[in-house]
Amino acid sequence: MRAVLIIGAFAAVATLAVRAAHPLVAFLEAAVIAALARPVVMRLARRMPAWCAVLAVTAVAIGALATLGAVGFGELRSESTRFADRAPAAARELESRPGLGSVLGDLRFSEQIDRAAARAAGAFDLGGRDLPGIATAVGGRLSSAFIVWVLAVMLVFTGPAMVGGALGLLRSDHRTIADDVLGRAYGATLRYLGWTSVRALVAGAAVFVVASAAGIDMPALLAVVAALLAYVPRVGIVLGILPVALVGLLDSSALAVVALGLGIGLQLVDVLVVQPRITARSTEVGMLITLVALALGFTLYGVAGVFVGLTIACMIVGAVTELGRLQDAEA
Repeated sequence: MRAVLIIGAFAAVATLAVRAAHPLVAFLEAAVIAALARPVVMRLARRMPAWCAVLAVTAVAIGALATLGAVGFGELRSESTRFADRAPAAARELESRPGLGSVLGDLRFSEQIDRAAARAAGAFDLGGRDLPGIATAVGGRLSSAFIVWVLAVMLVFTGPAMVGGALGLLRSDHRTIADDVLGRAYGATLRYLGWTSVRALVAGAAVFVVASAAGIDMPALLAVVAALLAYVPRVGIVLGILPVALVGLLDSSALAVVALGLGIGLQLVDVLVVQPRITARSTEVGMLITLVALALGFTLYGVAGVFVGLTIACMIVGAVTELGRLQDAEA
C-alpha cells in the first residue's frame, strides 16, 4: 500500500510539473529579466518617470535583439545562396574525377548535394515559404514574449516585496540571516554577470574585427558565438576564437596562426588579470558550473535558457558562498 501511494504521489507530481512547465518557465524567465533589469531601471528612474525608464530599457533590448537577428538572418541567407550556387557544380566535378569519382557516383553524391542545396536555398527564402504559417508562428512567439515582458515589469517593482513576504514566513533570526545572504548573493551575481558581459562584448568585438578584416564569412554570427563562449571562465575566449582560426586555416595558415595567437593572448590576460579581479569583486563561478548551466539552459530552452541557467547558477553559488562566509565568521 505504501509503495502504491508513493508511486501515485510521484505520478501526480510529475504530471502537475509537466503541465505547469510552460507557465513556470515563463515566470522564471521574467524573474531573471526583472532581477537583471531592476538596477538599471531604478537608476534611470532617478532622472525620469519609472514608466519611461522601463520603456527605454525595453527599447534598447528590442533594438539589440532585432539588429542581431537581422544581421544573422542576412548572413545565413547569403551563405545558403552561395552554397546552393556552388556546391552542386563542385559535387559533379568530384564525381567526374577518376578513382574517388566512381565511388561518389555509386553513392549518388551529386544528387544528395543537389537536394541539400535546394533545402538550404529554400530555408531562408521568404518568398517560397508559407507566409500565413510563418506569421502564426511569429505571432505565437511575440505573444509569449509579451507575457514574459509584462511579468518582468511587474516583478521589477513588486519583486522585493514578494521576496520580503516569503522571508517573513521564517523565524526572526532565520529571516535576518536569509535576507543578508540573499542580498549579498544578489549583489555578487549582478557584479559577476556585469563584468563577465563586458568581457564577452570585448571578445565578440575582437572576433568580429578579425573576421571582417580577414574577409571570413559570417563575422557577426562568429562574434555572437565567441561572446557566448566568453562567459566560460579560463577557456571561453580561446574556444570562441577557434572557429575563426579553423575557417582561416582554409584560406591561409598565417591567418589561422594570427587568430589563434590573438585568442591565446586575450585568454592569458583574462586568466592572469581580468578573472581574478572579477572574482574578487563578486563571486567565483567555476568553469564546470558555468558549462553545466549553459549546456542545460540551452538544451532545455535555447538561447534564452543560457542566460536563465547562468543567472540561477550564479545566484546559487553566491548564496552558498555568502552562507559559508557567515558560518566562518560565526565560528
